[in-house]
Amino acid sequence: MPFNKSKLLIAAAAIACTGTVAVLVYLRTLRVQAYRPEESAKLVPDEALMATFISPDSSSLQHLKRFGTRATRNQVDRILSNFKRQSLAGTPLDFDRDLKPWMGGLMVSVLPPEDPEQGGDSHLLMILAIRNRFKASQLANRLNSQTGIQHQGRDYRGITISQYTEEGGKRYSIATIGDRVLVAATAEPIERAIDTLRGEPSLADVWGSEDLFFHDIAVPNPLMTIFIADYAGFVEQAAELSGESWRSWGAVSRLTPVESAAIGVGVDGEGLRLKGVMRLQPPPTSPESPPEVGELVARFPSETIALINSQGIDRLWSQLVAGAPENPPVRDFVRQVRRGLRALDLDADGEVFGWMDGEFALGAIASDDGILAPLGLGGVLLLETGDRPQADATLEQLDAIVAESNPPVDVERRTIQGVEVTEWNDPEQGTLFGHGWLTPDTLFVAFGGPVVETITLVPNPNLPENPRFQRITESLPRANHSYVYLDMEHLVSWATGYLLAAPAVAVEPKTLTLLNSIRGVGISAARPTSDRIEVEVLLALKPKRN
Repeated sequence: MPFNKSKLLIAAAAIACTGTVAVLVYLRTLRVQAYRPEESAKLVPDEALMATFISPDSSSLQHLKRFGTRATRNQVDRILSNFKRQSLAGTPLDFDRDLKPWMGGLMVSVLPPEDPEQGGDSHLLMILAIRNRFKASQLANRLNSQTGIQHQGRDYRGITISQYTEEGGKRYSIATIGDRVLVAATAEPIERAIDTLRGEPSLADVWGSEDLFFHDIAVPNPLMTIFIADYAGFVEQAAELSGESWRSWGAVSRLTPVESAAIGVGVDGEGLRLKGVMRLQPPPTSPESPPEVGELVARFPSETIALINSQGIDRLWSQLVAGAPENPPVRDFVRQVRRGLRALDLDADGEVFGWMDGEFALGAIASDDGILAPLGLGGVLLLETGDRPQADATLEQLDAIVAESNPPVDVERRTIQGVEVTEWNDPEQGTLFGHGWLTPDTLFVAFGGPVVETITLVPNPNLPENPRFQRITESLPRANHSYVYLDMEHLVSWATGYLLAAPAVAVEPKTLTLLNSIRGVGISAARPTSDRIEVEVLLALKPKRN
């Protein structure tokens, strides 16, 4: 066959083109994998207390820089710097010099001691995804050639673990597994990761369906993903390290037995968005699907600056009572509530919480009229009940107690816009509290005469018609469990003018700076099954200034 130079050139070009495409596809795949937590989670043992995956994708950080003031952005930079220093697993590596040039995502996991019964400290395991193999190899070359550092390598189940010892005696270990670099202060966490690679259960196996799970916590422009595989162990460990605040949280969290949890944090056009999934220990019998909350929100006026909407106060109280025998802080709380209500000749279980079986909403409404002038706001609690006779009996008993109080408080009844209202009036200040029925099964209890007047009217406009409320909440899924709305601009303004004006109240300037960068907060929670809670949070941020 005659030699055909043109065909050879065409073939060579085709091979080159195909090779270039293959390389580009490979690099693209490597880049995508480097910014995803799934592969790193497959190397973390399932007994890990928790793990955090940080995505240093520049596009996510650029989205975040569109918000806040210069001071706020400086604080975020300081937080990131502290994390860099604390997350390097006890090694002397410098994040920006040694890791940032080649790494994709960073996963830091907390592993319990290999034998918890023998005690000992937990271990940190750092897993770095490789985005640039050439620059990653430079780290090993630099460590191996650096004077004053001893290097020793050994094989563990087919993987080389390199141990480095500095002149001062400090040690750390490094291993490369595929497109991941593992770093730890000792070899033990890396060995456990290799065991996981060879077939032991991993963090990615905890939730069963990996694809479904990671889809549920997917957020735009991800910054961080947090996995808590052993929630009880994590809270216990945090309590040992952090003290009383975490112990108190642990006592409360045990009321809803969480097995595992995951949280994704990202940035979108409104600010920071968080999605969380908690897997619970299923109850002996599956509860009925709760109705969607939100019906009571329309009863609140547009001046409402904070709102909590949920259901089943009776169930919450029952959970507290059930968990009290094995939970000292909860037991003390239940005892104090019962003792206080007993002093009013009321039974907490039947006469107070027992009839609060429907939806409820608690809101703060801005007002500087009358008795509310010194405070700047009043409050309203709306309660739906299926047992109005018991609710009426409890309210009548409270009215009788207030009427006999010293100093005297007048209990008076009047009709406002067709609603029969009972008011507790101070002769000098005016109406302190008022209560009445907006519908046959919807009770209101309001603090402050102006708010009593407001809540009896059909609001126009109401809270759902408030543009600020709409912007903060419209992107959240509809809740069937709980709902929270905070107008942070008005709350911070109120706190600055009323609460923080008191000499005894002090807030650090850094905290106030962060609060001033937030426009609002919206939270939506759903419980689609008896063993699962899904939460979405929007932290709406103010656009960039300065």
